[in-house]
Amino acid sequence: MGRRPFLAAAALLGLPLCAAICLLLGCGYVGPVLPPSPEIPNPVTDLQASEKGDQLNITFSVPPRTTDALLIKRYNIVDLAIGPAGTPFDFDKWSATAQHFEVPAPPPLDPDAPKAQPVSKTLPAQEWIGKHVAIAVRTSVKREDHFSQWSNRVVLDVIAPLKPPDAKIEATKNGYLLAWPAEGAGVHYVIFRRGPNDKTPVEIGSSDEPLYLDRTSHWDTPYTYTVVAEKGAAQSEPSKELSVNHADTFPPEVPASVTALAGPDSIEVSWSRSPDANLKGYYVYRSTNGGDFVRLGDLVNVPAYSDHAVEHGKSYRYEISAVSQNGYESAKTPPTAPIAF
Repeated sequence: MGRRPFLAAAALLGLPLCAAICLLLGCGYVGPVLPPSPEIPNPVTDLQASEKGDQLNITFSVPPRTTDALLIKRYNIVDLAIGPAGTPFDFDKWSATAQHFEVPAPPPLDPDAPKAQPVSKTLPAQEWIGKHVAIAVRTSVKREDHFSQWSNRVVLDVIAPLKPPDAKIEATKNGYLLAWPAEGAGVHYVIFRRGPNDKTPVEIGSSDEPLYLDRTSHWDTPYTYTVVAEKGAAQSEPSKELSVNHADTFPPEVPASVTALAGPDSIEVSWSRSPDANLKGYYVYRSTNGGDFVRLGDLVNVPAYSDHAVEHGKSYRYEISAVSQNGYESAKTPPTAPIAF
């Protein structure tokens, strides 16, 4: 049937012209009209805040989608608020009295790879020193009455700024010893070290006392140390850098527990093995009939020595020293009691 005959037939059937045209063109089903998106962002869930030196450092990330799963192209407002943390806590009452800071919005999201974007804000801590404060953030992509819910809440006790520790360092036999003046009760210290293969300082330990011995360091290796003071959520700025590279000039520990026993044709001398990792060996010294001590032979690799160069009718005493791999010799042990042979 042609177009004109079809329309004429439709008129005879009493169909409206628009319905007839829809039938002619094959119009499909028209679904319900959806309301526009409220464009309310999902709330921030990873807010963190800390006090460092005389500043409050606040970080978080803004979500890439709205509450109805639409991609957020660009944020309009990032509202950060700080105010007294009352109990019980009520966001509306807190927000009404809190100070609000508009944080620069992050750049537009990549629609091909939407992901949460990091945001940070630094504020002077001076105004809140001695106060118990709550910090939260909310965002908007449309206008001020379309804010997200408030983020997770961070509560801080803001204190007077901690000073960077005035650290000193010295090389000791057991490692590098760092020391600094104490900053008061409740202050904890964290020690950082950067070695030749480290791009950034690495935390190597902590101390509740104003000193720290680094037993994991190696001699003839360059290091840089810093110390940070902490109390609660507050941190100091790092101490000035302490750069060191000390040669291994420390002799091993003096051997202990030396004994000497006479045998049929020798005097057997023994002592406790030295725990030093850089130990190379031991020297044995002997005194005959109360005379001066003289070194016997070459370096001994084990903590024992058999002295066969002895004569009947004479008495002998012995001293032992330890020697490091680079040739540094320890002090000698106290002499043994005289052994009559």
